Amino acid sequence: MDQNIKQRLVGIAVIFALAVIFLPMVLDGSGVQKKTLKVEIPGHSTIPARTDFDEKMIELDNRVEAMTELEPRFVDEKSTTTQSRIERSVEKDSVTQSTESRKQAETKTEPVSKQEPAVKEPQQKPGGDSWVLQVGSFRDQQKALSQRDRLRKSKIAAVFIEQFNIDGKASYRVRLGPFPDREQSKIAQNKIKAKYDIDGLVMKYER
Repeated sequence: MDQNIKQRLVGIAVIFALAVIFLPMVLDGSGVQKKTLKVEIPGHSTIPARTDFDEKMIELDNRVEAMTELEPRFVDEKSTTTQSRIERSVEKDSVTQSTESRKQAETKTEPVSKQEPAVKEPQQKPGGDSWVLQVGSFRDQQKALSQRDRLRKSKIAAVFIEQFNIDGKASYRVRLGPFPDREQSKIAQNKIKAKYDIDGLVMKYER
C-alpha cells in the first residue's frame, strides 16, 4: 500500500475521533433530551372505623385463698438438752457394751498356748550303777521334744530330755532309761534300731 494512502487513513481516523469527543460539547444539551414526569400521589384516605365488633368484658377471678395461719410452737430448751444428754449416754453405753463384747470374743477365740513340759531328770535307782540309751543330741529344743514324743509312742522305755551347755549355749540330749543294768539298755538299743533305724549310744548314767 502506498505511504500516502496510509497517512490519509490515519488522519481521517484522528479527525473522526476528535469529532466524536468534541461534537457533543458544542451541541445544546450534549445530545440528551430532558423529560419531566409528573407523578400524582393520592392523599391519605380515611379508613372508616368498623362498628360491627362485639365488645365482651372478661372478668378475671381475683380471689386469693387466704393462707392458713401457722400456729407458733415453743421449744423447751431444757427438755431438749436433757433428751440429747440421754441419747449421748445411750450411745456411750452401747459403744462400751460393744467393746466389752469384742474383748470377750477375742478372749474366747485366743488360742491357748501349748505349754511345753519342763525337762525332768529321771530318778536314779538307789544303789549300783544306772544305764541310759542316748538317741540324740540337739541345739534346738523343739527338735529334741519332737524326737522324744515320737519315741514315747513305742513304749520301749521311759524317754526324757537332759539339758547341758556347750560354749555357753544350751543343748538337749534325748535319752531312754535309766536301766538297772547294761543288758537292758542293750535290749532297748536293738529295739530302737529295728523300729526307727536310730543308732543309740549305751552309756553309764551319771548325775
